[in-house]
Amino acid sequence: MRASTRSIGAAPRSFASCKFKTDICFGLPEVVSYNIYPKWYHDTPAGEYLADLYDWVQRETEGAGKPFLVTEIGAGGLYGYRSPYATKWSEEFQEKTLREQLEAVLSFEDCSGVYVWQFCDIRISEEWWGGRPRTMNNKGIVDEYRRPQLCYEVVKETFHKF
Repeated sequence: MRASTRSIGAAPRSFASCKFKTDICFGLPEVVSYNIYPKWYHDTPAGEYLADLYDWVQRETEGAGKPFLVTEIGAGGLYGYRSPYATKWSEEFQEKTLREQLEAVLSFEDCSGVYVWQFCDIRISEEWWGGRPRTMNNKGIVDEYRRPQLCYEVVKETFHKF
């Protein structure tokens, strides 16, 4: 049985942009999707960052009026690295940052959904990301051995709350 052209075109299309206020392709998909990392790659509070980005999409792009998704949020944390000062790369920093990000996105009325980046820590290319601790992407809510980090409970609690 051959799939009709109509059924193929019926699914909404999207792509995950990480080009803060520079993407020019939002006329193409049916859903605007952004990867954002407030408080991880920059210091802007999550709610402020999201509102500013969404406002730009609505005022200055062909994405105006389309559903809006946050397709990546998160922060790095090294399993077992604890700091009473919640320093970057500590589990406390990761927990605090992910909580702020999730609460901002889930309470943002015009956001249709969110994906947490990522479930578990993974090895990454040394050529691209050689400066990362242990050559890993450490944004998992569990480490590479599936041991829960502090932010694991934050994700559970936050999604139950909203």
